[in-house]
Amino acid sequence: MMPISLFKQGVAYTQAEHTIIDFITSNPTEFLVMPIQQLAARLGVSDATVSRFARHAGFRDFKELKATVAASTLGPAEKIAASIEGGPTSPRAFLERQQSYLGITAERIDEEAFMKATRTLAGASLVLIHGKGAASCCAELLRFRLSRFSKRVVVVPPAGSELFEGLVHMDKDSALVTFGFQRLPEESRIAIEQARSVGATSILFTSRALHGAGAEPDIELVAYRGEPLEYHSMAGAVALVDALVVAVAAQLDGSATDELERLRALKRAYESTLPR
Repeated sequence: MMPISLFKQGVAYTQAEHTIIDFITSNPTEFLVMPIQQLAARLGVSDATVSRFARHAGFRDFKELKATVAASTLGPAEKIAASIEGGPTSPRAFLERQQSYLGITAERIDEEAFMKATRTLAGASLVLIHGKGAASCCAELLRFRLSRFSKRVVVVPPAGSELFEGLVHMDKDSALVTFGFQRLPEESRIAIEQARSVGATSILFTSRALHGAGAEPDIELVAYRGEPLEYHSMAGAVALVDALVVAVAAQLDGSATDELERLRALKRAYESTLPR
């Protein structure tokens, strides 16, 4: 069974909506292949009731509800299998699909949120980064790039009570970056709550708007990763991280390039001892 916590908590659901929740949590795989009309007929409710429920439960629409259920239900092997069955597997075809994901990410970017994130990272005295699972690669990439600008950057442990060893250092001049794509990890929710409690600014990389997920970040950056039943690509997320790094460098004006020049000079001084 799926956890009921997937749906927005603290909401007064109607009896019909409780029926929908019970069906989805008990039969998630069957739910994923049902159009809205079939689900409504199966449960004896109207199409409009199902549509209203999706919004009431914290999703933009029925499609986003399905995407979230899929992300919570299907494992990595099933998503890869679905991607293989869904189209050509040549490198060219795969890369062209990634290209389309980048295009969708670019179309959906919130320029105001992006610039706010840029200013936040450029001005922060400490940047804490949290990434769990596949998102750990984005966390490490962001740490590596920002630390080259002489920023104080720390990647906090992804899970368990060790997470607090990093979060305890946050203050109002800090920035938190965390990643929660189809759903928000509990660790990310806690990190965002802690950031808010000390006045730090939180930035969430996600693949959908996580309204009603239990914690609201100050800034959301959305990267498209593919359809719910597909293997979820990290291309859009990595590109968005790189774009943010370049924007932060520009915000820092000459100080970022000065640091890179010093790094380059240091490498040259020892290139005979430690070749690249």
